[in-house]
Amino acid sequence: MFVTETSRETPVVGSYDVIVCGGGPAGVIAATAAARNGARTLLIERYGFVGGMATSALVTPISEFRHFGKQHIGGIPFELLQKAADLGGADVSRESGNYPANDEILKLAAQRLLLESGVTLLYHSWLSDCTVEDGRVTHVIVQNKAGRSAYQGTVFIDCTGDADLVRASGLPTVKSDVLQPASLWFQLGGVDTDALTPLFEDAVDGMLPVSAEIRGRLLELNAAGEIPIFGGPWINQFFHDGMVSINLLREATDASDPERFTRTECSMREQLDQFIHVLRREFPEFRDCWLAKSGIQTGVRETYRIVGLAQLQRDDIVTPKAFPDTVAKGAHVIDIHSSDTNEQDGLVVPRQEYNIPYGCLVPRGSVNVVTAGRCLDADGSGFGSARVMATCMAMGQGAGTAAALSVAHGYSVSDIDVDALRRTLIAQGAVVDFDNVVAPLAPIEFHEYPVPPTQRERKSNAEVPVV
Repeated sequence: MFVTETSRETPVVGSYDVIVCGGGPAGVIAATAAARNGARTLLIERYGFVGGMATSALVTPISEFRHFGKQHIGGIPFELLQKAADLGGADVSRESGNYPANDEILKLAAQRLLLESGVTLLYHSWLSDCTVEDGRVTHVIVQNKAGRSAYQGTVFIDCTGDADLVRASGLPTVKSDVLQPASLWFQLGGVDTDALTPLFEDAVDGMLPVSAEIRGRLLELNAAGEIPIFGGPWINQFFHDGMVSINLLREATDASDPERFTRTECSMREQLDQFIHVLRREFPEFRDCWLAKSGIQTGVRETYRIVGLAQLQRDDIVTPKAFPDTVAKGAHVIDIHSSDTNEQDGLVVPRQEYNIPYGCLVPRGSVNVVTAGRCLDADGSGFGSARVMATCMAMGQGAGTAAALSVAHGYSVSDIDVDALRRTLIAQGAVVDFDNVVAPLAPIEFHEYPVPPTQRERKSNAEVPVV
């Protein structure tokens, strides 16, 4: 059954060189890069702040800027984290490059970065649709408290995470039959953080610590049917004694299905209450804990991805390639969270950073729409590594710079001068070298969590991969 809406004319209220849809990690950096390269830039964000999963969903640390002693993500992404650190809201000293960030301070640092770079912000506004003429997107349609309005643009960057603009424009996308589960992060006060000190150590070889004792007991409770499936848990100290940020809750869902995702949000809130009672009852470190904050929304790992000019694949990660259109690097563990168990699949730690080609960010057939973030074209393993926030930020600098060059020189985004793009990125601090790529040693593979500490010797709490 369908209804026929009344036809209407939508007012055009602004015109920009570059319009970025979505103010998450990729969108913040994409908009900043576009503006710094001379483009009049608008950033559209549905919340009253930017930062995406790092702020609305409380995800921390932001992974990862360094790998095996080498920094592979610099430029504007690192500038943002340094700006947050200067405000007392990030730790950029960790050798692993997994940088803890305070969500509240990161909101301010990212907003300042954007405004100081000349970006125009439009908060509390939702991308609703777009208009297309002769294969080009001409306007985005935005819904907010003022009603529906249109913004004209020359180049558009889809940083929605779910390829919303790409889908609205009719460009091709795909979605896996089985999606990685969502997680509701939360922060607790009143925790005996001194007793949990081993869990707050830096990652080693891409791996953050997890308490085998806590995980082991939770596995027993899950097997007995007392608690649902879970992940980790990954427990991070949150800048103050007694405060922690926790990644524990896990549920299969589809965040691109509003009715299903609504059920997930409700379910996760109930799970959060249940797990807090379990933590208080089972573990002395949490006996007096209290809920300080949970994510404004449940954190999303995966929905739609574009069908791009290129695809990042598993072999590109374990054996890095010297792509001539490299615009970003990644190095995170291949990490695919199981949607129906407590485990993670396909765990591989790359021996060195790998290269991400610009073609992974350009939808096939696109004239003036480019993407950045977790809607890139990648196979399951490629996505399992590249989806994390620091890598998404690096892609954002590549996409934003490409968009500005497209405006300045009249390129189609599918036919950009990649040499000029790479020269500009290098001049602005991005790490995009590829001349020294060599075949790495065999990657480190992990097929299951470490056994409990009572069954093997260990220096501290057992370690499993970072999310």
